[in-house]
Amino acid sequence: MLRPLDWKRMIALALLLYLISLIWNLPASFVWERVKDQLPAQVELHGLTGTIWSGRVNRIDVDGIDQGALRWSWRPVGLLTAAIELDLGWTPRKGDVRATLQVGTDTLTLENVRGRLDAAAMASVNKAPFLLEGTWLLDVPVLELEDMEHVAQAEGRLVWEAAAGGLPTALSLGDLVADLQENDGWLQFSLSDQGGPLGLQGDARWRPGQAMELDTRLQARATAEAGLAGGLALLGNPAADGWISWRARLQ
Repeated sequence: MLRPLDWKRMIALALLLYLISLIWNLPASFVWERVKDQLPAQVELHGLTGTIWSGRVNRIDVDGIDQGALRWSWRPVGLLTAAIELDLGWTPRKGDVRATLQVGTDTLTLENVRGRLDAAAMASVNKAPFLLEGTWLLDVPVLELEDMEHVAQAEGRLVWEAAAGGLPTALSLGDLVADLQENDGWLQFSLSDQGGPLGLQGDARWRPGQAMELDTRLQARATAEAGLAGGLALLGNPAADGWISWRARLQ
């Protein structure tokens, strides 16, 4: 014999499905209007389409500077760790970077960050007061921030390939490398050169809300252009071994 319908349960189930549908199709623009005023910088989104689960921004302006396009798509696997997980694709001018973003209750994690950025384009877009050339290569398996204040874990490498910089012309520097790791809540960069015109040794460290701290040694090798040696001389006098010690705090 068929049981009579439980209308209360049917109505509750229908309401639940309706709420799930609303959340699933929640426009990204609706969410953006409610969070943009809480950001530490002035961010404007142009051409924002899609939902919070899958969408695209044609152009992101940060403090009036065009930082390119961004697209994202939801990864259901994040539900296993009670986190929101998204695949990201960032395409600034002459660049392409892919990553996975995981947002937990008090952590923000970037995984498998890989891509390339054009140094000249990034310097121009961000109105750097000097010329840059070459390509920045990113290979960062993990970078995790805790409470947006401390670095919980980090691993990876940044390479500045065919590096060049300076004014009024960009001077050749060679290939430069920064290996990443976590150190006492900071993101630490171990800096080195690959035998090019600029000798580079030392470390840098950074964490959210703090200036980047540099503790380095620099040297213009015999293959360097004359202007490079003159530029390094502005940072200090070389020691007996030819290296110049340079410490700085960069905002």
